[in-house]
Amino acid sequence: MRLLFSAPDFAWPPVRGGHVRVLSQLRVLASLPEVEHIRVFWLREDPLAWKECEGLERAIPKTSVAKPVFHPIHLRRHPRYVPRVAWLRLGHGIPYVAGKWESATVRRALVVELREGRFDVVWLGALGTSRYLPEIRRLAPRARVILDGHNVESDIWRDFVDRQRGVRRALAAAEWEATRRYERDVLRSVDAVGAISDEDARGYGDLAGVQAHHVPQVVSFVRRPPAASPGPRVCFVGTLSWHPNVLGLEWFCTEVWPLVRGGLPGATFEIAGSGLPTDARGVAIAPPAWRTHGVTTLGFVPDLSTLYEGSAVTVAPILGGSGVRMKLLEAFQNGVPVITTPEGARGLSLENGREAFIESDPARFAVRVIEVATSGPLQRRLREAGYDYLERHHGLAPAQRVVRVLLGLTEDATAGVPELVA
Repeated sequence: MRLLFSAPDFAWPPVRGGHVRVLSQLRVLASLPEVEHIRVFWLREDPLAWKECEGLERAIPKTSVAKPVFHPIHLRRHPRYVPRVAWLRLGHGIPYVAGKWESATVRRALVVELREGRFDVVWLGALGTSRYLPEIRRLAPRARVILDGHNVESDIWRDFVDRQRGVRRALAAAEWEATRRYERDVLRSVDAVGAISDEDARGYGDLAGVQAHHVPQVVSFVRRPPAASPGPRVCFVGTLSWHPNVLGLEWFCTEVWPLVRGGLPGATFEIAGSGLPTDARGVAIAPPAWRTHGVTTLGFVPDLSTLYEGSAVTVAPILGGSGVRMKLLEAFQNGVPVITTPEGARGLSLENGREAFIESDPARFAVRVIEVATSGPLQRRLREAGYDYLERHHGLAPAQRVVRVLLGLTEDATAGVPELVA
């Protein structure tokens, strides 16, 4: 079986949650003996050295990487492309979620891959990449097309509508409806649908009447003994341009953090992640709300291990969004206790107080931060509970079973199969 794996952003090395998800899916696919070869077709918006492509090929067996095609993925960083997306929306009714992926250059490169590859399966790693579904159907008519969703995009727009007022609300509502129609039609047009959580799988079913399959995120880990007490150090790791993270950090820094510092004056908070603009020295420029006592914005950190090792607790004050918060799983993987919001826990079967604390009230959130940051026994209990959670829910074999269903190799996602490692 030969696959064309199309994803929206080059994911090596993995610096965002979406990257982690993509690499997990590639590893599961490569672990199946029926899969002979995976051709990776990626877009990029940053300069890319070929050695990074080679790094992916070395890390994941059976893969070969096509030369990534430039395409502006985050339009705030590439404003000159905004008029084109607006023209597609106003002149042709194409919603933003699809219009921002439109590119003649990408289409030409994809056509070359389809003509030369003779693929049995085309794996679409984002809703927007379905913009090229007509070319896929025309040039690979026998290929099984799988849409692997990271979010229910129309749900994100619905949440956005709820936060708007006046004319902005009316415009957002129109975009939500257009996104909803587009997402529904795409879900009905592909041969199989993968979801990042049971909640999203139900959302796809409610929206389009399709049976979507939850592919668990695979997270490998080693139970490590706790290091020396890190002191009252708190961290956040995530994409700093993603709106639910931006809103959540503003809420945390303005409403929660002053309460934490009031009860624990020596507490510090470090914010790490990609997506912020930088000054002439390359230093990340933090939004005003984050510039307060005890808070340091690190920006992009190539190796997060030192940050995790030195933190007593990680917070995920996410407001809105869909899908699964990969950085929560990463915190569990690194043995760091987690405090999050209900939106941050969305898509994960977490029990409040067992694997993590889940709070929406600023005062309660602050109490939990202080409690965890000052209690070694509580840190150790949450650490072990996080490891236990990964062991129960995020091993390789459960993901293999579901991916085999998506590939059309079996109809039963519960059938036992040996854990196959490429």
